[in-house]
Amino acid sequence: MDEHARSVRTMFASIAPRYDLLNHLLSLNLDRRWRRTAAQMAFGVGRRDAAFSLLDCPQPPRVLDLCAGTGDLAIELARHCPEAHVVALDFVKPMLDRGRAKSLRAGMGDRIHVLCGDAFQLPFRAHSFDVLAVAFGLRNLSPVEAALTEAARVIRPGGRLVILEFAMPARRLWRWLYGLYFFRVVPKIGRWISGTSAYSYLPASVALFLEPARLTETLGRLGFVDAQWRALAGGAAAVHVARAS
Repeated sequence: MDEHARSVRTMFASIAPRYDLLNHLLSLNLDRRWRRTAAQMAFGVGRRDAAFSLLDCPQPPRVLDLCAGTGDLAIELARHCPEAHVVALDFVKPMLDRGRAKSLRAGMGDRIHVLCGDAFQLPFRAHSFDVLAVAFGLRNLSPVEAALTEAARVIRPGGRLVILEFAMPARRLWRWLYGLYFFRVVPKIGRWISGTSAYSYLPASVALFLEPARLTETLGRLGFVDAQWRALAGGAAAVHVARAS
């Protein structure tokens, strides 16, 4: 494990007790809606376009929640597809412990399997999953192309990749207002509640991450097809969907 990975794991382990509270507070509770949208797109719920109609796969669908954290997306995926078997994988054990407890409270302990593992060396055979989803975790993986290549390995041909990630709004005024909140206010609130400087990392990592259009291009270059994205909250976040070839 390199120095970047070790520092990210240490940071997330330190904020695990306040992670959910801060997610909801700092996003003005929009993160819950964004995860619902990502889960809907994972299974084609409510989609009209032919490329992402209802997922065509053997039942029950096999789903991997990558960089699962405390399991909110895994639970949302399980809710949207009651037949699905979901693996929630992360390399930060304190986060996974909270995710396991939440899945048990939600009555989904038999459908969500929590696993500690490395996103760059997934412990699964090729083409093991019908859906791979990752929420607010891809930007923490470096190099991102290596992580996406490993993700592509474990998705079956025709299976679906869903990425939910923060972004920077394109409209000038909204970008300025959002930047003011994101770069000035968020670190202060995060430090006050979590007692650490970890939330200074959040806006910095978003600023350095691929913009949605560039991420879409990267997916195409790595062999994913029908890649498309949708802006959320005026561009404060984006959800990407693509199919494995």
